[in-house]
Amino acid sequence: MGGELFTPVRRWPVRARSPLTQERIIDEVDAPSGDPQAALACRMHERMKTRTRLYARQLRDMATFFHYDPDAQGALDEADISAIKIAVGLRTSSFRAGAMIRDAHRAVEQMPGTFHRLAEGELPEEWHVHLLRLVRPLDEGHVQHIDEHVASWDLASISRDQFVRHLRRLVAMVTALDTPKPPSALRSVDLHLADPELGTASLTITGPIPEIMALSHRLDVCAHAVQKAQRAALQDENAAEIPFDIDGDVLERGRPLSLAAIRYAILTRSVLETGTVQVPAPRFKLYVTVPALTLQGRSEMPGMLNGLVPVPVDQARALAGGESTWFRILTDPATGAYLPAAPTTYRPPAALLEQLRFRHPTCNAPGCTRPTILASEADHIIEFNHLDPSGGGPTSLENLHLLCWLHHKWKTLGRLDPVRDDADLHNSWPSGMDRTLWTIDGKITTTTWDDRDLVAPQLAAEMNEEWREQQGRHGPRRRPRGDTSAAGDDDPSGNRHANTPGAAGNDLTGADDPISQYGDPPF
Repeated sequence: MGGELFTPVRRWPVRARSPLTQERIIDEVDAPSGDPQAALACRMHERMKTRTRLYARQLRDMATFFHYDPDAQGALDEADISAIKIAVGLRTSSFRAGAMIRDAHRAVEQMPGTFHRLAEGELPEEWHVHLLRLVRPLDEGHVQHIDEHVASWDLASISRDQFVRHLRRLVAMVTALDTPKPPSALRSVDLHLADPELGTASLTITGPIPEIMALSHRLDVCAHAVQKAQRAALQDENAAEIPFDIDGDVLERGRPLSLAAIRYAILTRSVLETGTVQVPAPRFKLYVTVPALTLQGRSEMPGMLNGLVPVPVDQARALAGGESTWFRILTDPATGAYLPAAPTTYRPPAALLEQLRFRHPTCNAPGCTRPTILASEADHIIEFNHLDPSGGGPTSLENLHLLCWLHHKWKTLGRLDPVRDDADLHNSWPSGMDRTLWTIDGKITTTTWDDRDLVAPQLAAEMNEEWREQQGRHGPRRRPRGDTSAAGDDDPSGNRHANTPGAAGNDLTGADDPISQYGDPPF
């Protein structure tokens, strides 16, 4: 944004017509004072204030942790190492924890006025989150000026509509003299999973209007040329092929693709030009894993793209049917664990690396969500001994994991210390959940688990269910290997046991609510 120089905006009062008392809350819900709904409305209002105070306490704790963390010492540029520690306690990703640290620092250090109102329970948590989102791109001078304004408002009684409307007006006035970011600073290409159930995604290209318009024009010119070539190929009985025929059905349909489909074909099948820059061959291929029973039409389990994105059944079968080479991935039928490939050298061979990627589709460090398909680095958990390979950590599936460049650097520096269970290291056919124990800066410990195929155990359960049905039709037979299910799931009368809620579950007053026995947090 602009700098510290801006024209201060004169404060204006934002008040409610009447204080937000219990009587006003009851009037809003249009219920008599003794009605259960009135009591519930007042109770929810008080619990909203309780949650707000808890939220304020968490912000203060995060800001304090960050300020006294010896690895960060309150410097926002060093917030990443604090984030990975906080992510353990909050059970969130390290990127989310990093954003929360920055918000906590801004709320506590730069916006003391609104934070005080938050801690008093007068500024609802939802409103404060909205406030932080609006001031996130602003510099410290703007933020402090907005804080002084908002802290003077009647936050305990005004409506949400009043708060949002006046806040947007305030931000617009404070930033009116700022120099906007040039369009060139906003160039980006973003991937969005539009509808995983349908198997579709979108790629959004953002940039200066002239550049995007020029790209669109070039694409249109190319699409018209290709469509013309497709028409000519359809009329030429000797044509060897039809250009940019995505699905190979243009000849069968007897008409060219639409311009929209041709634009897509050009974008997805054209060579990306990088000038004199040499682009290395991709380290990993894009893999779609499809269960064998799905290919046989005996199951409707979906495929998985890179171990992260579900692929609809029909799409997965079509992709598999169009390939001449398949790569077999073995999994444990009970747990879905990916079974190891044989290690031979210090650098993992291609087959082992692919197996490793299935176990770690994202960085294995606690809380990290960076995909490993692009910039990951294979790391020996027990260090490899180059002078005496037999005396160091083996190059095996159990002793390797994939880390992003940042967490690999931290592991090398000793700030992250991963350890595998001995059972995992010496088990060549793992059936349990493979885990890595992490120590962060020698103080905080946490655990990460290897990824696994979630479909295999479900397929095994379906096969066991079919086997039990066959037993019921044809009499008892020998149970298939691996079937550990026990009889007697139902009672002798043929009725399955079920827990049914009592009549007290319909009590609007919540007198029998199991959560109510804990009461509100102490303050």
